Amino acid sequence: MKITIENQEAFVDEKVRITVSGLTPNSQLRARMKMELPWCSGEEFSSYAVFEVGETGEVDFDQAEPVAGTYKARTSMGLIYSLRLSKSAGKNIAENISIEKPIRINLGLEASSEQKEIQLIRYFAAKNLIIKPVSDGFTGQLFYRENSCDKTILMLGGSDGQMESLALIAGPLASRGFNVLSVPYFGVEGLPEKLEEVPLEYFEKIFHWLETNAITKAEEIYLHGTSKGGELALLLASRYPRIKKVAAVEPHAYCFQALDGLMSGKNVSSWSYQGKSIPFIEVDNNIFFEDQKKAVGAGMPFGFAGTYQKSLERAGNKEEARIKIENSEADILLICGEKDNIWNSYDACSELLQVLKRHNYRHSVQLLSYENMGHPMPVPFVIPLSLTLEMPVNGGLFSSGGTVEGNARGQYESFRKTIEFFN
Repeated sequence: MKITIENQEAFVDEKVRITVSGLTPNSQLRARMKMELPWCSGEEFSSYAVFEVGETGEVDFDQAEPVAGTYKARTSMGLIYSLRLSKSAGKNIAENISIEKPIRINLGLEASSEQKEIQLIRYFAAKNLIIKPVSDGFTGQLFYRENSCDKTILMLGGSDGQMESLALIAGPLASRGFNVLSVPYFGVEGLPEKLEEVPLEYFEKIFHWLETNAITKAEEIYLHGTSKGGELALLLASRYPRIKKVAAVEPHAYCFQALDGLMSGKNVSSWSYQGKSIPFIEVDNNIFFEDQKKAVGAGMPFGFAGTYQKSLERAGNKEEARIKIENSEADILLICGEKDNIWNSYDACSELLQVLKRHNYRHSVQLLSYENMGHPMPVPFVIPLSLTLEMPVNGGLFSSGGTVEGNARGQYESFRKTIEFFN
């Protein structure tokens, strides 16, 4: 048995290619993977696939469809994106996230009486990447290399407020030569405890720091925002002409009501300026509970997308609450899944395109939408999709939308395009 692997050592977002040759024709090849995330030992994930070996005695994972396994597609990445929790010590993988150590994945191959093991090493960061805590009127983390280019990306996460997880995206991006600054915008000292009336003036301090700091010296500001961070990124771009590029992942076209965890909170905006709530769409939690009850009764998964859609339909202030993206001076990359079940970001991105076309927007705009993608992380092949796609809640199944294959494809392709966009 001869194993050939392209990108055996690579960044976490890169594809591997696996080919096994020298096999007995008309036999079977069994492949299995095991992985632990480097910051969370004891939580083991595994996957497997069984292949029929043809007359050539070779199995190219990118060409062969498994006859059994945890995935069905013709792809070497199937074993990685179909990883499922198989052994648990009861730890929370969202805690103590660190990108210092790579992911090590053990690949076992068995054919006839022959067995072989090989290890894949998946890096979050280039070896010369520097991660510097920032505390200068705001808090954050700056990811950079000594020879980085002068392009600086300000990274905004979603409504979970989880700063540590932003490193999983910032590390691979900064390793491609960008300066990446990740910042919280609520839940820390000096900012609202919850995602309510977050002051936009906070970002003026950050913009000034990026423009005057000795490392970044940013002449132009680039933004990367995910989910509520995408809503925020578009809102900032509509108000600050110094922002020249925006990658908005799963964003919305409107400002919405404050959030208290996953549910709507106080009857104020998520955002404020000069002490006043920015006009917003009210979100009715009762819609969600009604939809959830119907879905559980029908044995169907549920999410928040219908809640946002119906809240918009009922709103009498849509134009007032709409993000005036046509006032932006930025190139814009919109990324969304057509099956987004957290909120209706595909509808929102389609509307953003229509608005910009109607206003003869003079900067570049691109929409990347994926038919079977929902609302995944922006970086592929890190947190197993089996954990984030569906989870049991209140006797039913909460789903972020799409299929495992659709989310994996959308994550990979859109992250490639994001790197190209910022370059």
